[in-house]
Amino acid sequence: MQTFAVCKIRSRVDEPSKEDTLDTSRLAKKHVLITGAARGMGAAIAENFAEQGAKVCVADVNLEGCQEVVDRIKAKGGEAIAVQMDVTKRADIVAGVQATVDAFGSINVMLNNAGINKPLMFLDITEENWQQIMDVNGLGCLMGMQEAAKQMIKQGPQDEPYKIINVGSIVSRMAFDDVVPYSCSKHAVLAMINGGAKAWHSTTLR
Repeated sequence: MQTFAVCKIRSRVDEPSKEDTLDTSRLAKKHVLITGAARGMGAAIAENFAEQGAKVCVADVNLEGCQEVVDRIKAKGGEAIAVQMDVTKRADIVAGVQATVDAFGSINVMLNNAGINKPLMFLDITEENWQQIMDVNGLGCLMGMQEAAKQMIKQGPQDEPYKIINVGSIVSRMAFDDVVPYSCSKHAVLAMINGGAKAWHSTTLR
């Protein structure tokens, strides 16, 4: 599993040192679709990837937020598009993958970042609370992996392995009494990571 650093915390405000300067060509051949990218961690990852040369599809239910991220990327000379996507709807994911291919020629990195959490104590968890969290965090991740993998397999082998990256959480390995549905959804994500690795071990998907 390949990981990427989103940012480096600096102890003082000054000009970046040589070691802090991003390699703007590191991800130059990467065409990346990132879900849940209108704000927070997803937006930071999208901007970081673009600064390192990737072409990014910024996807989220919040299209206005996506466009703001895209505008910031373009202001720095990067290339990005905004796509409205509800990860609980397979058609939206299919459309997002296709938009990435149409804009950049291919997709070679899928980052399933979209996720929600609505904490409730154990005895207060409702069917609605459970289903909404599992649909976004679990089903959304599953369908994102599936649709990205289908397109990557269709594209055929490339110089470097394709990457499907899922955002997990420490709660996939720990128990908390006020985030049980969220914890279960991240257990599911962990299972999908392992299942996908086994399913695609003989392909160029990682």
